[in-house]
Amino acid sequence: MALVKTKGIVIREQPFQEQDKIITLFTEEEGKIKAIAKGVRRNRSPLVAATQLFAYSEFVYYPGKNFANINQASLIQSFYPLRNDLMKMSLASYVLELLDAFYDYYQGNKAVLRLVNFILFYLSEDKSQSNEALVAALQLKLTEVHGIRPVFDTCALCGSTEHLTHFSIENNGVLCENCHRTEGYSYRLTPEVLSEMVYLLVTPIKAIRQRAFDPAVVRRIMDMMNHYISYQLAKNLKTYDFYRDLNL
Repeated sequence: MALVKTKGIVIREQPFQEQDKIITLFTEEEGKIKAIAKGVRRNRSPLVAATQLFAYSEFVYYPGKNFANINQASLIQSFYPLRNDLMKMSLASYVLELLDAFYDYYQGNKAVLRLVNFILFYLSEDKSQSNEALVAALQLKLTEVHGIRPVFDTCALCGSTEHLTHFSIENNGVLCENCHRTEGYSYRLTPEVLSEMVYLLVTPIKAIRQRAFDPAVVRRIMDMMNHYISYQLAKNLKTYDFYRDLNL
């Protein structure tokens, strides 16, 4: 079977047997794959640095029935500073869990991989005025890519463009003042929160990192979008709960 050579990010890792490790990669060529790195838990293994969580590396592997078998790996970017800051590491871990949640095996998106690379770099090097705004933007942009973006410009129930005051998880978007009274639980939505949600959705990540944001507004967006994504994908994103607990 022919070798595959591709670049990718390690988005999950787990020990396997005494010296090996199973890793999940989000790659350019084959999307999300599961691979085994044999002997990587030995200190002198040449694969150690390139197969750590967060590492962006070039991999050479043999495809397999259950796991790809990594033959070579060369580290490109470790994003090492993330490991020295618990807040940043937990936020970056949520970024990886979003990738894992949105994509099945052998599904991927090169543009999303580039986007995540930018975000991890900005997080690790203090290159952004608002780390949380970067992640909120990723939440929104992933819903756009996967065709589950919430409705923002009109009421999701009646189509009204006026008095959009609430955000409904179950109804996939904003609700007007009248409709929200007939529905179940919804998030109160201020004009500023709605405006920033649209801005984060449509604005390139490089521009977002240069702008200051109201932390309370961005946190509100993150909370709503995490709830929305969890509902749409029917998955509990545990790393977000951990990150929020750190901020209490």
